[in-house]
Amino acid sequence: MKIFYSPEYAVDSDLETVSKSRVIARMISEGQVPGVELAPSKPASRNELLQVHDAAYVDSVLSGSIGRLAAGDWSPELLRSILFSTGGMRDAVLEALQSGCAGCLASGQHHAKRNRGFALCTINGIALAAIEALKHVRSVGVLDLDAHFGGGTFAILGSDERVHLSDVSVEDLDHWTPTDLSRHHRVEIKEPAKYLPAVRRALKRLESVDFLIYYAGMDPHENAGGIPGITTPMLQKRDRIVAAWCRNKRMPVIFAPAGGYTEQMSLEELATLHLDTVRAFAEAR
Repeated sequence: MKIFYSPEYAVDSDLETVSKSRVIARMISEGQVPGVELAPSKPASRNELLQVHDAAYVDSVLSGSIGRLAAGDWSPELLRSILFSTGGMRDAVLEALQSGCAGCLASGQHHAKRNRGFALCTINGIALAAIEALKHVRSVGVLDLDAHFGGGTFAILGSDERVHLSDVSVEDLDHWTPTDLSRHHRVEIKEPAKYLPAVRRALKRLESVDFLIYYAGMDPHENAGGIPGITTPMLQKRDRIVAAWCRNKRMPVIFAPAGGYTEQMSLEELATLHLDTVRAFAEAR
């Protein structure tokens, strides 16, 4: 199973969104998950970015005239991180269409809107991945299990009748309102006992799609930005549920590590949580 990652993804920063991919990649390269290999990605092009974002916004990001990006002050290094990791989402789609499953170590995606970044997300690689997949399949599902809602993904893709969105959060940030109940499912969970049942219901809403994009947040975890009672074993079980669902449905799938924060854990511990997502899909193959 291929996991797309290039050294350009990671930026020296205290911000987990742009630094944790390096640690996850090191763990993979050490062989901590058998049967998984890292694969380099090509950067996203301006034309690809224009598929999901307004031209004025794209050009301000590429040129640096915007000054500050959602994940920090503009720099050539941060721009390369965004372009390479966004390109990795496209490359993961193409790989999954061939092999059935692929990952990309890209974070900071689902809050970005057409004309602006928001909440650490500059470019919406989930939307770009969905548009790439739709060149090959009839319908795409997005399963967003970050701690926060993916309002940017909805703003970009919500009107596309080929896209189904299932969004389970534990916090109301970037709230969005479904406009098509047959394609849009959004729920906020405050009680940990209801979390896994909500995940199963979210998957059930995606049974008709031909391709799945899984945004696998670790920030629901009680020590990574989430709520008390959502623990490591619970998130491990969550990822096994999703991976088994894809295997049983023979659903081509890509996954990416969404949020996760280090106020109460080390970056190494956070990366280990994300590695559990990789492990779940590797073992389900």
